[in-house]
Amino acid sequence: MKNEIGKKNMVFGFAYFITTLLLGLYLANKGQSQDPAWEDSPAHHLLGTAHAHGNLESVLNIVIGFILCHLEVPGGLAKIVSILLLVGAIFHSGMLYLTGLGLGAAINLAPIGAISLIATMALMAYLTAIGFKKSS
Repeated sequence: MKNEIGKKNMVFGFAYFITTLLLGLYLANKGQSQDPAWEDSPAHHLLGTAHAHGNLESVLNIVIGFILCHLEVPGGLAKIVSILLLVGAIFHSGMLYLTGLGLGAAINLAPIGAISLIATMALMAYLTAIGFKKSS
């Protein structure tokens, strides 16, 4: 590894993935009840969306964290990407979790996470283009 900037993203990604797995088990258990009120509830929809987005965002943290550890790029830019990615997951799918669990105002913070994820992807496109050096 060239650096350890992405290490916190990998650790967060694995831990966050555990929460999405637990949410999936909860949703499956609730689905077994075949309660029509649950099936049509906003909480069910929000928690299902949090589950799907949380899975993706946890894997993105693992993969991008690993890539950041192997790029030869300015440390400041790599740190910005690392922080943006963490903020993205917490404020995007994390706010969906909280909203689905009854904290309705949390949904207002989700756009912060979405914008952070867009910025992360744009910066990663750039860093990936410049950061891999040819072996001689």
